[in-house]
Amino acid sequence: MIHTKYKIPYTKYMNLFHLQSKRTLIFVFLLTIVGAVLHFHNLNWGSPFYFHPDERNIAASVSQLQFPSQMNPNFFAYGSLPIYIIFFTGLLLNYGMHFLNQSPHFEQAILISRFYSALFTTLLIPILFLIGKQLKNEKVGLIGAFLGTASIGLVQFAHFGTFEIWLTFFSTLLLWLCLKKLTKKITVLIGIVFGILVATKISSLALLPIPLLIFILKTFHRKHKIYRNLFTILIHLFLFFIVAGIVYIVTNPFVFLNFAAFRATMDYETSLALGTLPVFYTGEFYNTIPIIFQFLHVYPFLLNPLLTIIFVPSFCYLIVQIIKHKNPSLFILASFFIILFLSQAVLFVKWTRYIVPTLPFVYLIIAFACEEFSNKKREQFSKETLALIFVTCCLFVFSYFVTAFVRPDTRVEAFLFSQKSIPVNAPILSEVYDMGIVPFNQSFDNIVLFHFYDLDNKSPDVTVNTLQKSLAETDYIILPSQRLLKTRLLQKEKYPEANIFYTKLLNGDLGFTKIYETPCDVFCKITYLGDPVFSFEQTANVFDRPTVMIFKKM
Repeated sequence: MIHTKYKIPYTKYMNLFHLQSKRTLIFVFLLTIVGAVLHFHNLNWGSPFYFHPDERNIAASVSQLQFPSQMNPNFFAYGSLPIYIIFFTGLLLNYGMHFLNQSPHFEQAILISRFYSALFTTLLIPILFLIGKQLKNEKVGLIGAFLGTASIGLVQFAHFGTFEIWLTFFSTLLLWLCLKKLTKKITVLIGIVFGILVATKISSLALLPIPLLIFILKTFHRKHKIYRNLFTILIHLFLFFIVAGIVYIVTNPFVFLNFAAFRATMDYETSLALGTLPVFYTGEFYNTIPIIFQFLHVYPFLLNPLLTIIFVPSFCYLIVQIIKHKNPSLFILASFFIILFLSQAVLFVKWTRYIVPTLPFVYLIIAFACEEFSNKKREQFSKETLALIFVTCCLFVFSYFVTAFVRPDTRVEAFLFSQKSIPVNAPILSEVYDMGIVPFNQSFDNIVLFHFYDLDNKSPDVTVNTLQKSLAETDYIILPSQRLLKTRLLQKEKYPEANIFYTKLLNGDLGFTKIYETPCDVFCKITYLGDPVFSFEQTANVFDRPTVMIFKKM
């Protein structure tokens, strides 16, 4: 009788559990579909100009490969693995279209690289759910998956044919593996994924302490004799390093075959990151404070302002829970974020792309804190909080999506305006080193590119006098983006002459009046907090949605 008494409630509970799991899986599936739409829509943006400089460098590397005679990527800022995958993907596609042994051309390489970014970003959604579920429960997984779907940063970089999403995806995959029960098979998989990370970008070596720590913690957690545990650790370490090393060596052979070029690139990139080598495109980072800068000018764009605010107490709460309960899974999650964030945040250069790999870990930390909060506070208040997060995330990601990838490209819009407003033979002055001027070249023959970057470098060829001469000979000034203008206006002491020029130009004191500026509608104002020029770190929008200005001599 006792058995019968409790059999019915148990059966009902199990049915309810399966029903709930089915609903959960449907919700995760729907999130993945929504994510795919956000990530794959308009992957051909910027065609045929393709304004992103990093994409162009990668595509140039891919398009110069010839199998098997010429496989040197001649580009070592990133690892060779993604370059080879893009190349062989293009080779297979061309083979399928009966273009035998035809290497992917420049545009094809860009589109394939963007496809992989969109694919990996979409796959992140179910992985975030699985990790969240493993960390605590399905609710954490669902919140994490939703935040990943409604991520401005992930939607943006899904459309970039660069390798930040590769780093983001495989770092998240590495976390998932590190949370699993340690076996030799898992160790091999950890070695493969870690090898892929280093083969994508060598700075991923910063994550090396985590798998090493995993092997130690999960081995000594077993109740065996010390010598047996040490032997087990050595086996896991051997497997890990052998597998990761093979992956790296096989996919980056020219690191060794052309070591001089690799070393020169690494020296350049290191000097750039540390600020010991001043170059024209790092001027915005003078007098910036690490960590504070990212939370004021990077995360509010990548996450949205509300999530940025929520993340700070969420991370503090996570640390408290780790100390209080000694939860190894939460410790691993925190370690991933801390290493990925601090290894980049403390550098002189603080580009937005450096922080993108931290996003999945931020979302998981917020998801964990929200679930904990909802269990400890009033149910109605918790629902209202989660509803606020839901609405805010949807509003910001939709606004960005419309602004960057539904609306026409801002440089093309400015070009179409100029076709109607500027005579074909009119003398035009513009800035050097900006791809935004390229559309104008097809209709205007008299464009002079002035080296505004060198105006304060005391160069004999670029002085205030040569600038005044150029201004006297021009009728129009085109600023293809806000990149130079913003830096020179904010860094008055560093760039006094350029600051004077751009200040006077905007104020109309140089005899020029502004006849065009990229319009900013309500979605744009939401995305960039009312100011697309000054709100965020400049690379947050200078590649996909820059502000273009055109001035006419009065």
